[in-house]
Amino acid sequence: MSLPARPRAASGPSPLVPLGYLLCAAAAFLAASLGVAWLGPELAGHYYHPRLLALTHTVTLGWVTLAIMGASYQLIPIVLERPIWSERLARWQLAILAVAVTGMVAHFHLGTWPGLTAAAGLLAVGITLHLGNVGMSLRGFTQWTFTARLVVLAYGALALTTLFGLALAVDRVSPFLPGEFFPTLHAHVQLALLGWVAPMILAVAARVYPMFFLAPAPRRWHSLLQLWGLAAGVPAVVLGLLGVPGLLVAGALAVAAAAGAHGAWICEMAWWRRRPGLDWGLRFVLTATAFLPPAAALGVALAADRLSGPRVAIAYAVVTLGGWVSLTIVGMMLKIVPFLVWYRAYSPRAGREPVPTLAQLSSPRAEALAYGLLTGGIVLLAAAGLVGDSIWIRAAGVVLALGALAFAAALSRVLTHLWASREGTADWGRAAARRLA
Repeated sequence: MSLPARPRAASGPSPLVPLGYLLCAAAAFLAASLGVAWLGPELAGHYYHPRLLALTHTVTLGWVTLAIMGASYQLIPIVLERPIWSERLARWQLAILAVAVTGMVAHFHLGTWPGLTAAAGLLAVGITLHLGNVGMSLRGFTQWTFTARLVVLAYGALALTTLFGLALAVDRVSPFLPGEFFPTLHAHVQLALLGWVAPMILAVAARVYPMFFLAPAPRRWHSLLQLWGLAAGVPAVVLGLLGVPGLLVAGALAVAAAAGAHGAWICEMAWWRRRPGLDWGLRFVLTATAFLPPAAALGVALAADRLSGPRVAIAYAVVTLGGWVSLTIVGMMLKIVPFLVWYRAYSPRAGREPVPTLAQLSSPRAEALAYGLLTGGIVLLAAAGLVGDSIWIRAAGVVLALGALAFAAALSRVLTHLWASREGTADWGRAAARRLA
């Protein structure tokens, strides 16, 4: 496979590249939502169960990681003002990652560790390619803003998380890792969540939320507390779980301070925004921020051993991954996907003939339905998971699945413009050819 010697002249790759990642992520989100309803009895028990591990990695790898990677191919040229190095490599990565995530989820579900290790190795290849593509895109980068520093921090944590996960997979086949298993597993989870996902969300939010809301960017103390809270807190949490317990609570408090600074800025931004109305994508991201305080409180309580047990751990995962992370990604996708589709379908015709606006591509009814079902389902699932009632967990899963279907319907409504525009573009091309003749 030959790679380009330098980046494309354009500011970013074809819109179909990030769209491919985002649609694969949306499919994983729908599958995970259906899985919650199916795995109600398992979710009422201990979280270390083969089917729950499959569900967890469907969310963390198939939904969250693919969505962040897809968004990065759209946002890095905008947020960091650097062109993507290789569009071709980005396409190969998606194919490799899709196969790897599918293989990992299947082998987790079956409980077959050798196959899981092979799939984890393939995943490591795909992530290494992504890191290489991003690294080449950032060659010579000198504008070390708050957003840029968080992005680099996140990608460093992604590399460590990948190595950590691969080591855990190999350890299941041929044990070699020291220490107890569950603290090591928890360290892997927290490194992924707090080191990879959280900095990327905070980094992108700092740059694009002010544009979306027509509001001020984070003030200096907001930025410093978020950056250093994560930079100091995440290593302390991981090392505390791996055998230096004195660092655990301090690290959790530092991460909670970062979350608090982010939440304070979001509240300030919402108060001072100049955008009079909010579309459903923006309502999603604002609602997602409301899940940060309970997520931080549960995280600190678990670190300080004030609360413990699988029930609390499941509630923490639901509030953090389901409430804050997933609702944020849903809201961002409802902003990004229409832009990508409009750019692909209508930008060549803009100025020559009437084309729809971004707002006209969306389906407010489907988005509103998704908002109500997803937010309500996550709240219900967190409460049911904390209690451990399988019936209510399954009911929450049904609500989530309906919300995911409404979200999929909203995205499908946008995607129809890709096909509808083909006929219009062909007609315009034939008319232009007749005029030239």
